[in-house]
Amino acid sequence: MSGPAFTVHGGIYEHVVNLAGIENGIELKYQPEPNVNALFAAMIAKRAFEVCEFSLANYLTLRGSGNDWLTAIPIFPNRAFRHATLMVKRESPITRIGQLAGKRIGVEDYSMTAAVWVRGLLQDEYGVDPASITWISGKSQRFAPPAGAKVEASDSDYETLLMEGSVDAIVGLTLRDAKLPPRARTLRSILSDPEAAELAYYERTGIYPINHCVCIRNDALKQCPELPEAIARAYLRSKDLAYQQRLGSTLIPWGKSYWSRMFEVFDGDPLPNGLTPGNRHVVKTLGRYLCEQGFIEQEPDIDSIFLVPQCLAGA
Repeated sequence: MSGPAFTVHGGIYEHVVNLAGIENGIELKYQPEPNVNALFAAMIAKRAFEVCEFSLANYLTLRGSGNDWLTAIPIFPNRAFRHATLMVKRESPITRIGQLAGKRIGVEDYSMTAAVWVRGLLQDEYGVDPASITWISGKSQRFAPPAGAKVEASDSDYETLLMEGSVDAIVGLTLRDAKLPPRARTLRSILSDPEAAELAYYERTGIYPINHCVCIRNDALKQCPELPEAIARAYLRSKDLAYQQRLGSTLIPWGKSYWSRMFEVFDGDPLPNGLTPGNRHVVKTLGRYLCEQGFIEQEPDIDSIFLVPQCLAGA
């Protein structure tokens, strides 16, 4: 008799290519989703998946609003610095992030984790009050913007708005412009060397921003209490294999040396899981930003909103 089977829906990353398999008698399949933002929206609107990668900011917002139909485990499959996402047209006079005060900025979804991190970054690192900015976003939003937020809806995507001059800058994540040859591109990062700024930020703050966690719908959790342990073990195993194989490092020139340097910077593990002191600091910072930006009334109690499997208990 076969054991229970579950499908994990999530992003396309090298560290999840070996996730599918049997863990603790549970068969896990992995369904890669090319558009995780659509996955998040479907989860919020329809509770569409039993297990999925999920926006960390949206999870904290749901739990902070009393919605407890899903539970997160401290597996964090997606992280990214956000300095480089602040983009302008090549000929823009904006050359410093501090110049964004009072401007109009396009963003895909006001509540998305990337946008929350950017607004926190503006305030903490560059002295720009996010409330001084008018945020232009799509008409379909995962959450209604908090009271007092200056958010305008638009039928156009943010890249088009920037090209038309309707906004001064964007939080650019996936861009058509980036697919063009370098000399043909019309957009640029505000910072001339965003990687250096991001490295300095990490060395100063210890924050490598977490964007996503892994969530389990509570009916699936009730059906299979062993599921969190199986999922966590699968993610840990897949990541360990990716690290051992140095996936991606052989695809580009100097990949191996860059790999080695980055593992030194991040003390051997760029993608730590569990409620480590470092991860607590990052999640707590995001929770503070959500409070300051009006999404939740008080900072979350991290221990009460994460279920920690035994394999991560010592992290």
